[in-house]
Amino acid sequence: MHSARLRFLPPPGRCCLFFTLLAILLAAVPVSGAEFSAEMWLKEGEKTILGRLYVQNSKMRQEFLDDDGHTVTIIRPDKKVMWVVLPDKRLYMEMPLPRRLPGQFLQIPPDAATKRKVGTDMVNGYPADRYEVTLLGGRRGGARQTYWLAEKLGMPIKMVWHDRQMTLEYRAIKEVKVADRLFEIPPGFQKQTEPSGEPLKRWE
Repeated sequence: MHSARLRFLPPPGRCCLFFTLLAILLAAVPVSGAEFSAEMWLKEGEKTILGRLYVQNSKMRQEFLDDDGHTVTIIRPDKKVMWVVLPDKRLYMEMPLPRRLPGQFLQIPPDAATKRKVGTDMVNGYPADRYEVTLLGGRRGGARQTYWLAEKLGMPIKMVWHDRQMTLEYRAIKEVKVADRLFEIPPGFQKQTEPSGEPLKRWE
């Protein structure tokens, strides 16, 4: 299958990568009309994390499972909230969405020093425009990122953070009807005010 060691992302409070993935999810809200499911592959160094992504218009759901439990993140721009659901504990947390949500396919950080389209590649069956972006800072004074933007899906389907040796990629994409219930809080779940070990200010 895959030569790298595979594991699933822990629930909030167990790993800082959860917050990295949450930030990525917020930066990739698709345009209205997109509807599909996909595998999520996040590789950082020698570690590879697997998950699932579901998209329905601008709604998004990502989920991960490991030995410690199941974590689901739901983005609802129509309600201006995001939910983190812990199915094993029948709990969920609700946070307001950041004020600045991307209104286009791709949101480049406001402090980007450069952005340029450098080509078009086939990525997992989709033609994708490749963008090179440089941010101020980083280990050598400039952090370089690459995005592959699939216009049909309305979002990047591959992203590389060269400074961190990290890659996020959506694979096995299926353009199918996605159930409405995947973007709702399951009945009977209790609302929690803050994630275990992480104060709410980390989510804002």
